[in-house]
Amino acid sequence: MLVALCGLGYWLTTRFPSVPPMLSQNVPPTFFPRLVLLALAACGAFLIVANRRGPSPDSAPPRGLVYTTAAIVLATPALIALLGTWLVIAGIAAALPLLWRERRVLPILALALGLPVAVYLLFTVALGVRFPSGAIGAALF
Repeated sequence: MLVALCGLGYWLTTRFPSVPPMLSQNVPPTFFPRLVLLALAACGAFLIVANRRGPSPDSAPPRGLVYTTAAIVLATPALIALLGTWLVIAGIAAALPLLWRERRVLPILALALGLPVAVYLLFTVALGVRFPSGAIGAALF
């Protein structure tokens, strides 16, 4: 289902209106959605191959955990407007593993610090894309 939804999303990106080159920040508007969709489809394909026997009955996450994760993801745009992209990426990269009961501090810290740095290097440095700094983020940095 995930791979099919990613295929549908990718097809929808073919219907995006074209943007003049001077407004595209060196990257077409289809680049990031397609990158995310391809990564999700690859993860979905990996899950299909890795779990050929199917999920075990006790592997389903608690219902509250799913809703809390969805609430965090849905709150992301408002958080970015307030805190800025980099603080939100770092915060979510730390909060979600903790929410999902990961207790090893070093991997959580590596993800919370490494993910924003990797996104910054890829998009801001390499591709020249600027991200919102947010009200608080602009005051801090």
